[in-house]
Amino acid sequence: MECKDISKWVCAYLDNELDPEMKEIFERHIVVCSSCRKEMEACKSIKFLIQKKISSAKAPDILRSKIIIELSRIDEYRETGIDVIDLLRWGSHIAQLYEGKDEIPEVVAPYMVKGLEQNELCLWIVSDISKTEARDAIMKALPSVESYLDNGQLEILSYEDWYLVGGRFDGQLVLNESSKKCQDAISNGYSGLRVAGNTCWLERHDWDSFINFEELMNSNISDQKLLAVCSYKQDGCAKNMVGDVIRTHKYVICKSEHSWRLKRSTISDQFIMNQ
Repeated sequence: MECKDISKWVCAYLDNELDPEMKEIFERHIVVCSSCRKEMEACKSIKFLIQKKISSAKAPDILRSKIIIELSRIDEYRETGIDVIDLLRWGSHIAQLYEGKDEIPEVVAPYMVKGLEQNELCLWIVSDISKTEARDAIMKALPSVESYLDNGQLEILSYEDWYLVGGRFDGQLVLNESSKKCQDAISNGYSGLRVAGNTCWLERHDWDSFINFEELMNSNISDQKLLAVCSYKQDGCAKNMVGDVIRTHKYVICKSEHSWRLKRSTISDQFIMNQ
């Protein structure tokens, strides 16, 4: 071990996080190198002072109460599989704003994989990409995807079979089917239902009724073990339509500088101005 490595490993050593071999190498170097030994002692003193300061601090009672309540509700939270959103409570409603269709699986595929790993029934309603493209996207992270398709834990449907039953869009019918699907999932031993849908099929004259459906969905799934991601193509949305999307989803994901970023609905005006 060289002196330049000490700064990288000293905190891990003080926290007893080094494996036995690395710890022995570190200690041999400290014995023979006075400058590195001084650096370690300085870090040790700083660590002690910080611990002493923290131990004397007391969290406000209201914060302690909130933390205790949230810890007691840990079963209500799910890992999303989406990098920019780690954990969400059941009943959460997410929007993905994307540009090219290749961006859809970047969010939805890992979201689906995580649901399968957590024993959730997963439903991906596709538009703009094919069912085969959706399956192949999941397969990149989960080679055993065919087994989930075979046993019914994963369903990949065309938008016609979900949104346009009977040849037209009926929001209440879709909400009823979502609730039934969620209840059936739990009855069959799954933890809950995870859904992803795409709106590329949506005609402009159906926009208002679909946004009304999205608003109703928020209240409809709030007390259900259900997560939903809705993917919207940005060039298909005028500025006021983007505002509708942000207003009707608590979490909005969009790409900025080649990375997915999280936008909250409370900053919808600022977000629209940047389009």
